[in-house]
Amino acid sequence: MASDRWWRGFDTFVLGALPARARVLDVGCGDGALVDRLAANGLDAVGVDPKAPARARLIRERVEDAASIGRFDAVCAVMSLHHAELEPVLAAIERLLRPGGRLFVDEFAWEAYDERAAAWVATNGEARPVEEWRDEHSDLHTGARVREALDETFRRLGGTERPYLARMLNRHELEAAEQRLIDRASLPALGWWYCGAPDA
Repeated sequence: MASDRWWRGFDTFVLGALPARARVLDVGCGDGALVDRLAANGLDAVGVDPKAPARARLIRERVEDAASIGRFDAVCAVMSLHHAELEPVLAAIERLLRPGGRLFVDEFAWEAYDERAAAWVATNGEARPVEEWRDEHSDLHTGARVREALDETFRRLGGTERPYLARMLNRHELEAAEQRLIDRASLPALGWWYCGAPDA
């Protein structure tokens, strides 16, 4: 069974923002589980990813090269932009959105991981020292760089800080506790959601 580990709750966010039968593209769709979830709830959902499995609703190519897939009422990107060539990918997303379209992003700021985060993770079952974490993630775009690129291309409509460490540990039952600590500034907020629209 496909996992909702990285997009749990984000599906509800997207579904709540769009009318029934809206056409949605999931960029970097992976196994297509989010596409299936959105389609099962009444959206015309399609996924694009060079490594997507060969099956209905999934297109095995880069979004920058997907010129013939039409336009969309919304695009979502879950944990994919930190890997991407941001300028061409965001330009492609902008081209694929219909007038009035929306971009929904679920991402993380790996650079925010600090000693408080490392201690919380260790307490909940995994040792991830800060230096080891930074070495592991140093080839990815920072959350700050992804947000900067989004703001260069899209008009921000909203956003929220979200738990990430509980998802990383695959311990969804810890998300509420993580969120409370984020709200009290006792833990850094690594996770974040974003909603934007093309400037034009």
